Amino acid sequence: MTVLLPAAIAGFFDQCTARNFAGVCTCFSPDAHVYDEKQNINGHAAIEKWITHAIGSTNAVHVVTSATALPDIPAANRQSLADITDGQLRVTADVSGNFKGSPVNLTYLFTLHAGKITALEIG
Repeated sequence: MTVLLPAAIAGFFDQCTARNFAGVCTCFSPDAHVYDEKQNINGHAAIEKWITHAIGSTNAVHVVTSATALPDIPAANRQSLADITDGQLRVTADVSGNFKGSPVNLTYLFTLHAGKITALEIG
């Protein structure tokens, strides 16, 4: 199943898979915030360092399984998820790699503004 996502979110997962950690940062606004494993990560330099460690050290692979715009909007009134440039999306993915507990199902809460990721919370 292919889940259509906004360009920045699709880019995030694509660049992670390609191990292009500098490319991951291009998906984020310069002042973006990430919350992962009880850590706050702010700005491109910190995000690149975080993703290099998180993905690079574990060889993590993501398979997106679902995505929902928030708040959940009735289907008749909803635009295509791929067309969203401002708002929040909840994305779930199966993640496997060289880490304890692999594979896991993770939830990613993305906030977009002007087509860039401004916030990401992983849980």
